[in-house]
Amino acid sequence: MTATERNSPDRNSLERGSLVHSGEVTVFSSDSASTTVITSAREAWKFRGFISYMTKRELRTTYMRSYLGWIWSLLNPIAEVAIYSIVFGVLLGIDREIPDAPNNFRSFPHFLMSGIAVWGFFRMVSSKVLSNFMATVRLRRKLYFPPVAAALSTALSTLVEAGILLVVVTAFFALWGHLSIHAIVLLPAAVFAAASGLGVGLALSVANSKYRDVSYLYTIGLRLAFYMLPIIWPLQTATGRFGSTPWLEPIITKNPFAAMIEFGRNGLLYMQWPSIGDWIYLSVFSSSVLVVGWMIFARSSADVAEGL
Repeated sequence: MTATERNSPDRNSLERGSLVHSGEVTVFSSDSASTTVITSAREAWKFRGFISYMTKRELRTTYMRSYLGWIWSLLNPIAEVAIYSIVFGVLLGIDREIPDAPNNFRSFPHFLMSGIAVWGFFRMVSSKVLSNFMATVRLRRKLYFPPVAAALSTALSTLVEAGILLVVVTAFFALWGHLSIHAIVLLPAAVFAAASGLGVGLALSVANSKYRDVSYLYTIGLRLAFYMLPIIWPLQTATGRFGSTPWLEPIITKNPFAAMIEFGRNGLLYMQWPSIGDWIYLSVFSSSVLVVGWMIFARSSADVAEGL
C-alpha cells in the first residue's frame, strides 16, 4: 500500500459520515444517523463543553472594540423605547387607545416595553441563528463539531444579551411602582419566544446558505411583523377595522405571536395570570416550531456544509 493510499479516507467511512483525517486537518462528512432531532441533540450534548466555550467566546466578542461595551445592551432598548414613544405615543397619539392598567396606571412607554421585551427574544435569537451557520462553515472544515452546536452557542449568548432587556424592563416598571408577582409570566413568555426563534433560525439558516436572499427577506419580514403585531398598538384596536378585508383580522389578532406578546403583557402590565389554554397553546406552538426547525436543520446542514 502506498503512502497516498494510507492517507486517503476510506470510502465506507465517508458514506457512514464518520470523521475523516487528512494530515493534521479533520473534516466532516455528512452522517445519515444525524438526521433526526434526537440523534442531533445527543451529539450536541456530547459537545456541551465546546458549546459552553463558544458561548463564552461570543459573549466576550459581542461589543469588542467598543468604549461602552455591554452598556450598549442597556442603551439600545432604552433608545428604542424613547424613539417609538415619541413617534407613536406623542405624534400619532396611539397612547390614547391604550386601556388603563390596574391602579389607573396608564403609560405608553411601559405598554411598549412590555411588547418589545417578548418580541425581542424571538427577533434576536432567530436572526442571529439564521446568519450563524454560514459563519461557522469554514471552521467546520478544519475542526469537527456538530453543526447545531454553533447555533446553540449563538442562541445561548443571545439569550444572555436579551436577558439584560428583561432586567431593564423590570427596573423600568419598578421605578414607577407598577410591579407585581404577575410579572413572573414574562419569563415563560420569553422562553416561548426564544424557542420559536431558535426553530425558525435553524430552519432558515439552511436555506440562507444556498440563497443569501433569505436573510434579506427575513429582515424585511421582521420589520413588517413588528407593525402587524400588537407591540405598539393594543390588540383591541384591531377589532372591526379591516373593512373589505375581514379575513385579515383573525390572521393579525389570533396568530401565535400576538398571543405570545399578550401573554407577557397581561402579566407584566395588567397583572393578570394566563389561562391554562394560553399555556397549552403557546407551549405546543413553540415546541413544535423548535422541533420542526431542528429537524430541517439536522437533515440538511451537513450536506449543505460540504457543498459550500
